[in-house]
Amino acid sequence: MSDHLSSLRAIQDPVIDLTDLYFFPVPDVPGRLAVVLNLFPGAQPGAAFSDAVVYRVRLAPADIGPDAVVRARGEDAVSFDVTFTDIEPDTGDQGGALGYGADRAVAFRTGEKGAVRGSAVSIFAGLRRDPFFMDVKGEVRTRATRRLAFTAPGVDAVAGQNVLSIVLELDADAVLGTGRSALWAATGESLSRGTPAARFERIGRPEAKNVLLSVNGNDTVNATVDLRDLYNLDDPFDVPPESAAAYRARLDANLAMFDQLDDATAWPFTDGQHHPLTETLLHDHLVLDATKPFGEHGYLDVERGTLTGRGHETCGGRWLNDDVIDILYSVIVGGWNGRPVRDGVDAAVIPASRAFPYLAAANPAPPALEAGAILGPSD
Repeated sequence: MSDHLSSLRAIQDPVIDLTDLYFFPVPDVPGRLAVVLNLFPGAQPGAAFSDAVVYRVRLAPADIGPDAVVRARGEDAVSFDVTFTDIEPDTGDQGGALGYGADRAVAFRTGEKGAVRGSAVSIFAGLRRDPFFMDVKGEVRTRATRRLAFTAPGVDAVAGQNVLSIVLELDADAVLGTGRSALWAATGESLSRGTPAARFERIGRPEAKNVLLSVNGNDTVNATVDLRDLYNLDDPFDVPPESAAAYRARLDANLAMFDQLDDATAWPFTDGQHHPLTETLLHDHLVLDATKPFGEHGYLDVERGTLTGRGHETCGGRWLNDDVIDILYSVIVGGWNGRPVRDGVDAAVIPASRAFPYLAAANPAPPALEAGAILGPSD
């Protein structure tokens, strides 16, 4: 389920649980970029950001290596750190602070009235509808049976749910520099406040942990180990080699399984040992071409262009309404040009808009999120 409920620690403390990351050019406004970091799956009215957590977005210039893998230059990343005060008893909202660059800061308050619109940076933080959509039980059943088990229509497990959302807009020239790279990599993190900071969660691409690194009995190296809590501890731009080796083994094994769901091989192992997508997916960040205008359906397009040698056609990144489950499953099952795979859920109940802060207003009476019912064994 994207990155919702993606580790035991996150399930126990939803205020650190990052659910989704989005990165896209601002529609119809050249030169501005937007990043959305969502958290707290199943948030109810009155849910609040933690005053003990730093919510961080990092944007790093990226390059295409000789192996066609997009790698971020983490040492050159720009960090955007968002912190909050406790709830104000008189108003029910929270104070917030955004820090970025060497010494730049923006004060704001939660909710639409507390949002700040600036020429360099704009920020909104508050309760909104969860824009993610997916037939979770169909996906779980697919992995359990090792057969494509999606139905049409599917059942959106996220319909009506809310999240806490942090929305940033930035002027690319003012914040990232006029001589910047064309490609940028985005990650999100939740960390403890104080020194040294402890990382609770990290997020890049959707379903990196819940699907691609899931325990499915395929990985003979780490057969029964849930790698997600370990994965969350790593710096997304500087993963230790020992950890990367464990993730590589899991990705190779799981990707080989996904490739056989249609009884055909779209991804022969190029060197007899590793899946052709493994190294790309190990570098877990959204990749955006900041020189291209806003476009929908661009998720994984930059990666497709580099790996096929044909170049990318869109800005890449991830737009709020992209059907990332259909895109991901189509690629890992059938390759870049194979038969499309659909999970039967094509859009959120209320899709995101093209205007800041993009996400639909919160559902005032959302259904309770029952993790066991959603992620448990399917019928």
